[in-house]
Amino acid sequence: MLFQSAASAVFALALPAILLMYLLRRRYPETEIASHLLWRRALREQEANRPWQRLRRTLLLLLQLIAAACLVFALMRPHVMGQASSAAPVVIVVDRSASMTAAASRGSGEADALGEALQAVAAAAEELPSSRPVTLIAAGGEPELILQDETDRRKIRRALEAIGPHYGRTDEEAALTLADALVRNKEGAELWLATDGRIRAGGATVEASAIRLFAAGRDGANTSVAAFGLQAGAESHAAAVTLIHYGARPAEGTLALVPAGGKAPAAERTFRLEPGEQRVFSFEGLPAADYYRADLRTADDYAADNAAFAFPAAASASRVLLVGERSLFLTAALELAGVDIVQADPDRFEPDDESAAGIDWIVLYGADERKLDSAAWRSLLASRPVWRIWTASSPPRGGTATEPADNRVDIRPHPVTAHITLADTHIARIVQADPGPGMEPVAVYGGVPVLYAGAADGRPQLVLAFDPADSDLPLRPDFPILAAQAAEWLGGAAGGHLGRAEAGSRIEIGIRSGTVRAVWETLETAPVRTASASAAVEAERNADGAVSAVQTVPGVPGLYRFVEYDAADRVLGARLLAVHAAEAEGMWTDEPLSGTGLPGTGRETGDAASGTPDGAEEAASGQSDAWIDLVPYIAVLLLLLLAAEWEVYRRGAAF
Repeated sequence: MLFQSAASAVFALALPAILLMYLLRRRYPETEIASHLLWRRALREQEANRPWQRLRRTLLLLLQLIAAACLVFALMRPHVMGQASSAAPVVIVVDRSASMTAAASRGSGEADALGEALQAVAAAAEELPSSRPVTLIAAGGEPELILQDETDRRKIRRALEAIGPHYGRTDEEAALTLADALVRNKEGAELWLATDGRIRAGGATVEASAIRLFAAGRDGANTSVAAFGLQAGAESHAAAVTLIHYGARPAEGTLALVPAGGKAPAAERTFRLEPGEQRVFSFEGLPAADYYRADLRTADDYAADNAAFAFPAAASASRVLLVGERSLFLTAALELAGVDIVQADPDRFEPDDESAAGIDWIVLYGADERKLDSAAWRSLLASRPVWRIWTASSPPRGGTATEPADNRVDIRPHPVTAHITLADTHIARIVQADPGPGMEPVAVYGGVPVLYAGAADGRPQLVLAFDPADSDLPLRPDFPILAAQAAEWLGGAAGGHLGRAEAGSRIEIGIRSGTVRAVWETLETAPVRTASASAAVEAERNADGAVSAVQTVPGVPGLYRFVEYDAADRVLGARLLAVHAAEAEGMWTDEPLSGTGLPGTGRETGDAASGTPDGAEEAASGQSDAWIDLVPYIAVLLLLLLAAEWEVYRRGAAF
């Protein structure tokens, strides 16, 4: 027998409380005395009513103690092993987070915890009656329903063998919530959970009649490359690497820095880290290289964070064509951001192929786009990122200027709005017009959108819906920050690497003008278990078929290059991206099953090596073992006890 809520045993304190009330019970009955000879009897009766008297055999006391014991027993939610229906469903949830790539239990014969858990689940599934349907869910960024109500055991085994690790952020709570929806209100339903216990699912509740835990992996140690930076010098590079050690015992090893394409390290440093220690290692005089890999060589149970990649910052200057009104403040802000500015008067300038070739993006400041209706202008505007600044004196077609009702500001998350508050900014007039398809407001002032961002044909687009001259924004620190971030977002494709991102996440990329195709090239991968990575993967496209400005980061930690091609299949540019596993997966604790909020770990616990709970064996006659809830039977017993207690009162036999 197992208990879902063993902590409820604390309510058993009610039993001695009932006994104490009987011990302290005092009564003073009225007694008529015909003679003083009866005083002695009255005194004896008073003596018998003193506190802490000896308990008498009382039927009422016995019934109350039994009822209280049954209530405490029910609160502990006891289960006993019984026979489940041959049609009762089994829902399997596989935790495939990055921590499942850690070393398997000693002596298990499996390379990592994920393989160990999947092997145990497959063996247990083989023992199920053929009539019991199985549903398979893999936890990842979103839960993946791989199989539903499947009875073919070969398909189940093949599906389990095909499950690989997910190195990005894993939503275990969503997977368990989906499992709950599949088992709720189904008699005899079971939930099987394969995990190393390092999961965060405290908000999930599961109503399965039994939860079977396939625990895998071991409580090992992990030393992580938490940060890696590389700075280019005139003749050599400098680097800084931060290491963090998670574990109960000290860790020793070697930190090596390996240049691009090399196998021998350019620099090495031995280390010894105490539990919980964090240390920064600095390197000087490194040979120049396109990038470096920091390798951690130590006795470590989790390898996904034992390598990190860094590269020097590339030049990020871009060239902008400023069309329309002249603005001293805007020009100064863009020059401060390192942007080369080309001023153009639409009445006197007509772009050609030669002049357009050197333009990375365009700013239309109060320009009347009806004057830019020539084929050359339409072609240029359609092929470049554009920042439109609307003015009340020259609003876009159908636009009207309005005064904001108040100065309340709502800033939405976006690369252009980072570090911008617009606090205490006064805007006199805002232009309201249709910004075009795909444009979303990212800043609202007084209930009116003042900044839109989006993409057209895969190229970033930005709209500022007011004239900076109609506000005090140019006098505030927000303005140069806005200009710099807009230049980085719109013209970032002109140079600059993509930085660092989590595996499987979504990032925004400034697409170069003229790009018709882009690919992700794999340069190196971290030492993790995965299928052989493809040399090049086509980049995602939007609904219009153009290369999307929002891309999914490759799912395996390593170093990748985003390469763009023009219509003639010429390389327009290549940018590096360092991909890392979800950082929380490497922050190990000594007891992975504690504090996770894992539902049902107190119901039935097995180990992945055996794949079965202690003492549990599958029945061989079309039915299988299942845990039966005893609470309904205890409720019936309580009703019978209450009826018996009422009968004792009715007959006056309480004492």
